[in-house]
Amino acid sequence: MSDPKEELQRDVERTRRELGETVEALAHKVDVPGRVKEQAHETAERVKGQAQETAVRVKEQAHETVAKMTAATNQAVDSLPEPVAVQVEKARRHPGAMAAALIALIVAIWAISRRNR
Repeated sequence: MSDPKEELQRDVERTRRELGETVEALAHKVDVPGRVKEQAHETAERVKGQAQETAVRVKEQAHETVAKMTAATNQAVDSLPEPVAVQVEKARRHPGAMAAALIALIVAIWAISRRNR
C-alpha cells in the first residue's frame, strides 16, 4: 500500500498540472486580440496560397489560349490568297513598322477630315 502522504502529493501535482492547463486555455480564450491576429495570419496565408494557385492556372490557360489563337491565325493566313499571305507574313515579322504605318494612316485621315470641315 502506498503512503497517504505520497498519494496526496501526487494528487496535488496532478491538480496543479490540470489547473495550469485550464489557466492556459482560459488565457488563450481571453486573449481576443491575439486570437484575431492568429486567425488573420492563417487567413492571409490561405488566401496567399489560393492566389498563387489561381495565378498558375491563369498562366496555363493564357498559354493554351495563345497557342489556340496562333494556330487559328496560322490557319487563317494559310487560307488567304498568296499575295495577301505574303503581306501578312511581312507584317508579322515587322510589327513596329506595321504600327508606324497604321499611325501614319490614322494621322493622314485625321488631317484630311479636319481640312474638310
